[in-house]
Amino acid sequence: MTEQRTTPSIPLTAILLLAMIAVLWGFNWPIMKVGLEEIPPWIFRGSASLVSAMGLFAIAWMNGSSIRVPRAEWRGLTVASVLNMALWNILVLYGIDLMDAGRAGILAYTMPLWATVFGALILKERLGPRAMVGLALGMGGMALLFWQDIDVLAGPPLGPLLVVAAAMCWGGGTVAIKRANLSVPITVSVGWQHIIGGVPIMIIALIWDLPKMGEVTLWPAMAVVYNMTVTGILCYWAYFKVVSLLPVVASTVGTMMVPVIGVFANAWIFSTSPALFDYLALSCVAGAVFLVMTRRKR
Repeated sequence: MTEQRTTPSIPLTAILLLAMIAVLWGFNWPIMKVGLEEIPPWIFRGSASLVSAMGLFAIAWMNGSSIRVPRAEWRGLTVASVLNMALWNILVLYGIDLMDAGRAGILAYTMPLWATVFGALILKERLGPRAMVGLALGMGGMALLFWQDIDVLAGPPLGPLLVVAAAMCWGGGTVAIKRANLSVPITVSVGWQHIIGGVPIMIIALIWDLPKMGEVTLWPAMAVVYNMTVTGILCYWAYFKVVSLLPVVASTVGTMMVPVIGVFANAWIFSTSPALFDYLALSCVAGAVFLVMTRRKR
């Protein structure tokens, strides 16, 4: 009888992309905080999405790819775009306005729970014991990060409810884009998601935010540039590339490192000290990622 051993069950490319996402998206939470000090949230998000779309289309064009989407694939792409970009961003922006931004980010990363549930129901993905334990461990890490400010739940519930609804939309959008099985390159599909989801946000921005926008200094402007390029192009492309390579539970639990990195990045940028709960959360999430990234093979 051959010995069982634990070996990586996913491509090295996916592991490296998830590591990159964790760092670059994690640093984006404190970076957004800098940008939102001077730039209204709708202008911030709408402009970043539309410029990111143009950048992704330019990359597709330089690679010789058409941005045309087959007619049969528009329905799936539109559903994913509304969930991943429009509803996600609108609900998060309103939710952050009603609660602490850092803890809102942690609630947003309950997304893997919803994505896993939707994946099991819609895609019929089987959840093994390791995946279920990993998901539970990751959610425990999110709970530890949130516990330090648990009093936020004693306040008005609308903010947390909006952010959890946003997480559900992102989870559903992840499953929708996987189910759509688009034939176009990822640069093209992500570019169209930015367009479809970003246009309604930009319309709201022009009506609601533009009249009250003041002078913007260097660092807030650079925060928008970071969102236009690093997160809007590189991170979104990497995330949906990982979604195309892995089962839903693995691709989404891997993103739980983002808020953990965000907490430590926030501490570094704003000269604060991480608490014991932050280190415990890091351990839980690291264990969760290991469990869903490996499996028993004979």
